Amino acid sequence: MNTTKLDYSVSALVRMSWPVFIELLLQLLVGNMDQVQLSHFNETAVAAVGNANTVITVVQLTFTVISMAATILVTQYRGAGRMEIVGQIYTLSLCVNGILAAALAGCLLAFTEPLLGLMQVPAELLGEAAIYLRITALALPFQALMLTFSAFLRAGAHMKIIMWITGLVNVCNIVGNAVLINGWGPFPRLGAAGAALSSSIFRAVGMLLMAFAFFRVVQGARVSFSDLNPMPWSLLRRLLAIGLPAGGESLSYNLSQASCLVFVNLMGTYVVTTRMYTAMFANCIYMLVMAVAQAGQVLVGYLVGARDMDGTHKCTMRVLKLSCPITVGLAAVVALAGGSLFGLFTVDERVIALGQQVLIVEVLLEVGRSVNIVLVRHLQAAGDVRFPVVLGIVCQWLIGVGLGWLLGVYLGWGLIGLWVAFAADENIRAVVLFGRWMSGKWRTMKTI
Repeated sequence: MNTTKLDYSVSALVRMSWPVFIELLLQLLVGNMDQVQLSHFNETAVAAVGNANTVITVVQLTFTVISMAATILVTQYRGAGRMEIVGQIYTLSLCVNGILAAALAGCLLAFTEPLLGLMQVPAELLGEAAIYLRITALALPFQALMLTFSAFLRAGAHMKIIMWITGLVNVCNIVGNAVLINGWGPFPRLGAAGAALSSSIFRAVGMLLMAFAFFRVVQGARVSFSDLNPMPWSLLRRLLAIGLPAGGESLSYNLSQASCLVFVNLMGTYVVTTRMYTAMFANCIYMLVMAVAQAGQVLVGYLVGARDMDGTHKCTMRVLKLSCPITVGLAAVVALAGGSLFGLFTVDERVIALGQQVLIVEVLLEVGRSVNIVLVRHLQAAGDVRFPVVLGIVCQWLIGVGLGWLLGVYLGWGLIGLWVAFAADENIRAVVLFGRWMSGKWRTMKTI
């Protein structure tokens, strides 16, 4: 990428964002397709996989600690023209994420039942949730390495390649689900276990394809254990100094969501199912702003590395103006079509009625979340990594979980009360983060 005349116009953001949007949407479908296809198998399998995927999502966020830091550092060093450090970042990131994934997979396999019990998973869901979680845990190393290679490709602005690979993996996963969930030919009817097996196999395939693409197209692609002898401790500390706070914000959010799932599990299986479908629709809604934010983060990394702070501010404002109104408008459309959307997956009138009400609150929630997604990523890329995580921890737990318990459980508002609390959390954080960005404190942060 040419850093002397870096294009961060609206048209450039769109060109970089649309492949990321397709990639994220397809990546989301790899996990959610299990639940969509299982909805035709039985309702308990859908709720069971929803609980298991909550655990997997939290675990996978630990891999983004290094992957996100690698993206930021690679873009900054490329922007500064210091290519000699980039090879070390590649090797170090892959080794750390590989070792971490193997350790976490072992923990999940050893403590599956206690973990699901801690989440108050209903007894009728426990068996299917446990087998899905165990099989998916075995594929965590492949998922970790796939995310790491994807981060390297994204830092090099190879968004279309990531999109094509993710698309292929998703199509193959759909076919694998069709064969293994319901049984076909010599293959038995496996239900939730079949969905987990299909997803795991094709995540391994995705990892191999990402690695091939990395070595084929990325300039200066190099992975060598000689880069770790002697161990570059200063670079590791730098990865962790960026990655831990950056990943900590997402980790805190997902842990708070997992904690709220305990409240949902106490409300009955149909509420668990409603929450799963609503979360799936919400994820699709904010994929657009996630895509533009990720493209913007890459540009901000290059601009900060080149010390173009005015360009960094203009880029961020353009990302906000481009993505936020579209995201909120899309949420409104989904809310209006809520009954029809829920009707695609279930005939349970309780699920459809409750889901429609929650989607109305979702519109307000997306006002704040669309701002937060952009500003958190851009502050991280600019070196201001601690403020977003501190703010996130305070608001997500005090407002999201605390107010969620008060409204949803204590006052009896149920799932709607939880969503009102989530909306309050997102909008309060949005106001504070916007003030932080406009203060310009990120301009003085130490980067590379």
